[in-house]
Amino acid sequence: MKIYYISFMVIFISVINSYAFKPISVTTDENIALEGYDTVAYFIEKKAVKGSPFYIVEWQGVIWQFSSKTNVKLFKNEPEKYAPQFGGYCAYGLSEEELVSCDPEAFVILEEKLYVLKNKTLRDIWIKDPRRYVAIAKDHWLKLLGKYKKEGLSN
Repeated sequence: MKIYYISFMVIFISVINSYAFKPISVTTDENIALEGYDTVAYFIEKKAVKGSPFYIVEWQGVIWQFSSKTNVKLFKNEPEKYAPQFGGYCAYGLSEEELVSCDPEAFVILEEKLYVLKNKTLRDIWIKDPRRYVAIAKDHWLKLLGKYKKEGLSN
């Protein structure tokens, strides 16, 4: 009986950890951030640009795709500058204490930081008072990260 219980617990913990909070939002089975959009292009081209599987960087255990060799180099030199805030989770959803994946086309650059949102409707709401939403979301984000690190779920 003990062997069955231990086997069950090992399987159960593995399943739970696979669905646990991750500090970078990944919405594809291939472990790709921002659905493959080029995070540097938001800053350089001021628009959402799909990356290419030929220009990739692995950072924070996630694959980031880019549209050019130049953007790969920029990201490698300063990943924190170009990575989306809150790990790419919806900045509005996080202000409501919810982890929500995003539409890479619904974004805002505010004070040299990239924020992505679930959709353009929420982006339009969020943009009316972004600093308030950022402050609330940041508080929730820091609590999540603290819990993540405390529970030893980090890689």
